[in-house]
Amino acid sequence: MGTLAEQLTAAAVTVEPKPSRNRDWGFTQEHAPNDHNTRSITAVTGESLTTEDDWTQFVIDNGGQVAPGYRVRLVEMRHNSHGWSRAAAGDDATTTKTWFYRFAVEPVRLNTSVDELIKHIGRRKAPATQSTGAGVFHLLAGDLQLGKIDGDGTDGIVDRVVQSIDAGVTEFKRLRKVRSLGVAHLAWLGDCGEGNQSQGGRNMWRTELTVTEQYRVFRRLMLYAIDAYAPLVERVEVDVVNGNHDDVQRQVTTRADDGHATESAIALSDALELNPAAYGHVSMFVPNKDESYITREIGSSVFTMAHGHQWSRGKSMSWWAGQSFNWQAPGASHFLLHGHEHTAGLVTQRDRVALCVPTFESESTWWRHKTGDVGKRGAFVMTTSGGEFADLSII
Repeated sequence: MGTLAEQLTAAAVTVEPKPSRNRDWGFTQEHAPNDHNTRSITAVTGESLTTEDDWTQFVIDNGGQVAPGYRVRLVEMRHNSHGWSRAAAGDDATTTKTWFYRFAVEPVRLNTSVDELIKHIGRRKAPATQSTGAGVFHLLAGDLQLGKIDGDGTDGIVDRVVQSIDAGVTEFKRLRKVRSLGVAHLAWLGDCGEGNQSQGGRNMWRTELTVTEQYRVFRRLMLYAIDAYAPLVERVEVDVVNGNHDDVQRQVTTRADDGHATESAIALSDALELNPAAYGHVSMFVPNKDESYITREIGSSVFTMAHGHQWSRGKSMSWWAGQSFNWQAPGASHFLLHGHEHTAGLVTQRDRVALCVPTFESESTWWRHKTGDVGKRGAFVMTTSGGEFADLSII
């Protein structure tokens, strides 16, 4: 079945057979040039094959190959009840029932299309019991850099994100015994994919997924997190902002909200609306038109969520002060949540709290070569109520 990252990246496969001059018209298999385990098979036989098990056994019996993690799919079947055939050269031709088949041997894929995503959402049932109360449980994540090959690559990133989501659920269940937690807040704070725009596109060689694959994985990770928390709370609130790596393009200056991460969130939000019984208590937020951050009230506290590329490293409080002095929306916030610096950070001034989330990549190789530094991986979790926070930890 492949790694978890490969499963989340999975898309429908088109079999592209390699032409061959030598064909056995009774049973022919041609492999795809980019994957020798993916095959197109044609066969003429007197057998009626009706199930996938029949097709698979028939292919194997005739010398075809079905590698582990691959399946046989029927593409075409034609039946001729009066076909002419000869048992051997020189024999008289006789009429007999024959079947013509065309099969595709292709990888088994999970959630391979929009249709599969919609089916998954439609199958979800309304939660039975939910935690209630004014408190908010937060899972704060950023800098996934999906697609980056450095360190343990996308496989390691995906595994670490799933681990943090699962550990967050465990922590929520522990904390709800002692706190009133009716809201789960899931914040994705930018650089969700590696993209192809940063450093003028020079990092494309060190990126193992296409841009569409990066954000397909991100969309499915968001859904994984939503499915984990939706049965547990009265409301799930999801915020997504774009990071500099999420830029769609930089050839011309476009709107501040124009990014792949937020578009992934919008697409997922549209899908969730198809099953209001299971997801009606889930809300997704992205920046307003031509804005790069979100400021809004969650529970009884006000939050600004940005990626962090809006200011120089370590200058979050200076940026926040400028926003406040000039009566911009972040001036009303108790918390500033951001990423971009690839290291966990906490800065406080009186009633203001700025949190920089850790990263999910195992390393940036060029930065390790330059400094020896690698960031601590994971997500922040915490609880908030009335502008105060508690239970802060990295998971």
